[in-house]
Amino acid sequence: MTAPATRRRTAWRLALPAAALVLVALCLRAPFAAVGPLLAELGDELTLSTGALAVVTALPLVCFGLVSPFAPALAARLGLHRAVLLGVVALAAGIVLRLAGVPGLFAGTVLLTGGIAVANVLLPAAARAEYGNRSAVVLGMIVAAMAASASIGAGLAQPLAAAGGSAVTGLLLWVVPVLAALLGMAALTRARRAVPPPPAAPAGARTAVLRDRVALAVTLFFGFQSLSFYAMLTWLAEVLEAEAGVSPVAAGGLLALAAALGLPASLVVPPLAARRPGQGAWVLAGTLPVLAGITGLLVAPAAAPLLWTVLYGVGTGISFPLAMTLILQRTRDVGQTGRLSASAQSVGYLVAATGPLAVGLLHEVTGGWAPGLWLLLGVVVAQLTVGLAAARPRLVGESV
Repeated sequence: MTAPATRRRTAWRLALPAAALVLVALCLRAPFAAVGPLLAELGDELTLSTGALAVVTALPLVCFGLVSPFAPALAARLGLHRAVLLGVVALAAGIVLRLAGVPGLFAGTVLLTGGIAVANVLLPAAARAEYGNRSAVVLGMIVAAMAASASIGAGLAQPLAAAGGSAVTGLLLWVVPVLAALLGMAALTRARRAVPPPPAAPAGARTAVLRDRVALAVTLFFGFQSLSFYAMLTWLAEVLEAEAGVSPVAAGGLLALAAALGLPASLVVPPLAARRPGQGAWVLAGTLPVLAGITGLLVAPAAAPLLWTVLYGVGTGISFPLAMTLILQRTRDVGQTGRLSASAQSVGYLVAATGPLAVGLLHEVTGGWAPGLWLLLGVVVAQLTVGLAAARPRLVGESV
């Protein structure tokens, strides 16, 4: 075989695992991001109250938090690639189950988000297993694919519902890309069938994160940035309408812009942040814009709503891929990466589920958005504090 042919074959072998992992990541947000734009239609088709619909939208974050701690144990038992594959299978089954009326909507949402939680936790470890010290670039591609998945899910929700003839059928159509991801991950799993599973966690490793300062700082940073992001996703449009006098259509467009800013940040932040031992400058880059954006919404919301939105979106767009990068940078091996990813995402998504609820309750009690914005300002200050601690060039303890 000639040298160019050998190089091409090597390039394909390097690219194909990344392609399979990115394909999985592209399916990890759209199936539940598509629900929000279809809530009114789902309520009419399934005769669901507003409260019941609110539970449907809260279930994914709660499931992420509850299921994430068990993903490393699943990988230790089945193998890393098989565990990710099982997560994709559960995702596909949950999408199909949502066809079964109201019980199916709730049960399917739990099943599919459980599968997503497993893949969320294990994809960073899978990237590390495939690419070692070069995994930051692949992680950036994975996080960018997740951001794109959320945008695609929200943007195509109504067109797919129209194409399918109902909201429920529109949600079913998301099984098509998931099946493609299933085939890709199945091929990668088969190619790695001889790879031994990561070692089981040492005794007490699940709770050791609460005693290790580095792991705790990474976990809290993940949690606070998640709360900030999901509070933005839930309430920013309402704040812009009420406080800045923006029309509903324009507010929705500004929110879409803020969410879309996470896509380029996801591609840039992991490889650049991984080049240096410490990531303190990136923590500042991810938190200071959010502080400025929230302060603007508090002090002069109508003066520059586009600027406040962009600042909020830039900061949250940087913070999520940075949180994922810190999980890689602060751990020693594949097994430890999976365990820290599990703890960070478990705590993070449970914290994130409380954020939108707290802001909404404060608005209901006070009739204004200022108390909720002050709460978010405090959360971002805490995010900055723990982020600077997590960014210091140290590794978590051996037992975590």
